[in-house]
Amino acid sequence: MTEKKNGRPTQPGSHSVSYQHRRRKPTPILHRLAAKCKGLNWRWILPALLALLALFSFVCYATGISRQQAEGEAQTTTTEAPEPTPEPKQPPAYVFIYGEGCPVNMQAMTDAWAAEAGFEKRYIITDEERYELASAITAEAIGEPFAGKVAVAQCILQACEDDGIRPIEALTRYKYSTRRPEPTDEALAAVAAVFDFGHVATSEPIKYFYAPDLVASLWHESQVYVMTINNHRFFKEVQHGQGNQEPARSCD
Repeated sequence: MTEKKNGRPTQPGSHSVSYQHRRRKPTPILHRLAAKCKGLNWRWILPALLALLALFSFVCYATGISRQQAEGEAQTTTTEAPEPTPEPKQPPAYVFIYGEGCPVNMQAMTDAWAAEAGFEKRYIITDEERYELASAITAEAIGEPFAGKVAVAQCILQACEDDGIRPIEALTRYKYSTRRPEPTDEALAAVAAVFDFGHVATSEPIKYFYAPDLVASLWHESQVYVMTINNHRFFKEVQHGQGNQEPARSCD
């Protein structure tokens, strides 16, 4: 009988095996997973996996739609944001030298004239009102001399002071021409003479006028006649309680 080196006898029919040979070989992970999957019920697992995949796809789709809507709303908000409304530009007044119009700030210029001369303006108007007045006077008295234009401006100023209204409202209330041509230099000068410096065509408070060659007006003739300048007859208002107090109807 042979003996191992450790002195222990070897059983008959047996043979010596090393420790490494006795160890079980490791099983690959895939084999283990396959072995476990064999015991699973795929009849229920496969539909569950498909349901989870469908749910995941739906969540991704819904998230994408929400993001697109949010971006669209943000873009719409940015696009539709109202822009600040620019302030309307007032039409310029002009000083005409040798037939050429030079735009100036008439309000500032007349303020300087009044300060230099040491008097207060009779009626302070804006450049917009000045332009509108000169345009209306041009429409009413284009063929009249400078004195006639001053008289028309005096009628408008008298209406403003009597009724406590602004010039543009007076043009509407007293039914002046609705035409607004480019104002002439004489019309602008007439506005400055009357409203700024208090010049008048007559010391009487004239308020109405009409052109008898163009229209007949019994109402105007019912007022107090003052004077005639070229083609226009001018009137002052009758005393309260006498005559018709209807606003004037000026001719175009």
